Amino acid sequence: MKSTIIISVLLTAFVCGAADEQGTDVKALYDAHQWFLLRAAVESTKATAFYRGAVACVFNDLSNAEPELNKVIASAPQSEEAFESHALLTNAYIRAGRYRQALAQLEKMLAIKSEDAGTKDALPLFAALGRYTDQVVTHRHSSTLRYKMKDGNLFLPIAVNEKPASYIVDTGANFSALSAGEARRLGLTIHGVTATGSDSAGGKVLAHLAVADKLTVGEFQLTNVAFLVLPEDRQPFVDLAPGERGVLGLPVLLALETLRWSTDGRFEIGFPSQPEIAGGSNLCFEGMTPVAEAGFQQSKLNLVVDTGATTTALWPAFAKDFASVVYQSGKKGSQKVTGVAGSAKVETITLPKLTFRLGGIDTILRPARIQLEPTASESQWFHGRLGLDLLSKNHRVTLDFHNLTLVLEYPGFSASRRNFERSSFTWDSAAFFMMCYLPVLAFRAARGTNPSRHPH
Repeated sequence: MKSTIIISVLLTAFVCGAADEQGTDVKALYDAHQWFLLRAAVESTKATAFYRGAVACVFNDLSNAEPELNKVIASAPQSEEAFESHALLTNAYIRAGRYRQALAQLEKMLAIKSEDAGTKDALPLFAALGRYTDQVVTHRHSSTLRYKMKDGNLFLPIAVNEKPASYIVDTGANFSALSAGEARRLGLTIHGVTATGSDSAGGKVLAHLAVADKLTVGEFQLTNVAFLVLPEDRQPFVDLAPGERGVLGLPVLLALETLRWSTDGRFEIGFPSQPEIAGGSNLCFEGMTPVAEAGFQQSKLNLVVDTGATTTALWPAFAKDFASVVYQSGKKGSQKVTGVAGSAKVETITLPKLTFRLGGIDTILRPARIQLEPTASESQWFHGRLGLDLLSKNHRVTLDFHNLTLVLEYPGFSASRRNFERSSFTWDSAAFFMMCYLPVLAFRAARGTNPSRHPH
């Protein structure tokens, strides 16, 4: 099972002045979190610095995001666009383990909106992190390790401050996390600062902070690695042995740059990125969460990539966009969503199977469960969560965070031969995304439980 602690900064949709038709459509895509379509729109139109910077940030291109968003901030320091620019940069700096710069952005956000609850809640955590130097890779070399599967989770051997451990690889965890007992076993100092958030069932969760001097993964060494510390009696740690009660979250996994695991038990890290595949990248980031572009029938899907989830789940957006498929042949039911702080029951529809185009190949989800109520914050924007069950059906899975590509392979099929068809944008298609949403840039912290962890 699995849950998410969310330390969020809620951003109100900014109100632009008079805008031409194209500007309105680009804003609609931004408000709807349609990042792949927004990229295509920005590339094909004369977009403003804010949208150019937002696209660069979402696709983890800080070298282009910083000058564009700083230009927006300098031109109108107290504006809504400046506030959102700071939030975009905050998420990018957290992904990179640059916590002092993230703190500086949060402080500037509070200078614009002194009573913003999400920013105020996040500030103590990053004020504590700001006392440390940034997370840094001090040594890197391509490595091959042996992973193990346990209860549907992928565990990778590591060492924290020279002490061996085996932690869950979780792209859906925006911070690394461990239990309080595990932190004590490793000799880590647990800071009194409290991160307050909510889990996937809507319950309130508290976590503390610890920072490891050194983390070793294969022949990679990282310093100043932040971990959120959860109570010992909470999922997922309660069912795990000492030395297993930890999660490797996104800042650590991004530092490894390239990840690949195969059905024969090999887990490779730090290998050279392949040349960009025709069609370009099929990964981006929603705040601290990786999102993949997939295909279904003749349409595009956006799926959260969550290797810490044992099962794939589809969300209300899928039921809405493909109502004829879902409601004509689906079977109604319910699902218990369990979080660190409690549980909630959501209505579902289950289909025998669905076929997706993902990572360059067709793959089948069998059965396909669609949740009809939002659970995670991302479920209001995206079509579902891609779990380890669907990924592991393939001979080999590659996550390349340098070129932002997800590649699935089966024996005898070459990744270089596949073509990822990028989303194209037309002004007519933008009308579909004209609904006004509340943008949410969330600092999702740690993982506990969710029905994907141990399916009922």
